[in-house]
Amino acid sequence: MNNYEKIYNDLKKKYSPEEIADAMIFPQKLSPEDKKDADKDLLAFRYKMLREQTEEKRIYGDLLRFKYLMEDYINEKIYDDNYSFGNHLEEYIRILKKTKKSLAEDLDIHYTRLSRIINNKEEPNIELIYRLEKHAANLIPAIYWWKLVIKKQEYNIQRDNKIRKKERAKVKNSIKFRA
Repeated sequence: MNNYEKIYNDLKKKYSPEEIADAMIFPQKLSPEDKKDADKDLLAFRYKMLREQTEEKRIYGDLLRFKYLMEDYINEKIYDDNYSFGNHLEEYIRILKKTKKSLAEDLDIHYTRLSRIINNKEEPNIELIYRLEKHAANLIPAIYWWKLVIKKQEYNIQRDNKIRKKERAKVKNSIKFRA
């Protein structure tokens, strides 16, 4: 008795044959030519579905993909300039097929400020983060956008010894402990 028959016999003890058939997909052994034809048919079907997809569904799907990639990056321990807040915002604009100027108008922010944020010359404030959450129909939570900002700040705090040294020199009467 092969492995599939054993599995089927185990399932028969709990379920009717109709329930098993409704819930399971049994693998088929295809010849290389049949597999190639099946793959071709599947690819044609996927292209057909993509062509028939509405713009709204395309945007929704792309935003979900964007959200999950953002979540994965946030959960990584390493900061990468290629995944900065500005780069994420630029990708968001690309997904929506908007111009920077039209997004700036949507968010009620000056175009040059938006451009500075996208180019990592300026950090966003919390108000902009809330606006982005609303603009994305709450699909991308404000906390995700904010964690991108925090991730960069953490990186800078860990590595910016020049400013740390400069600011330490300004401190007087620091607390001293004896070991």
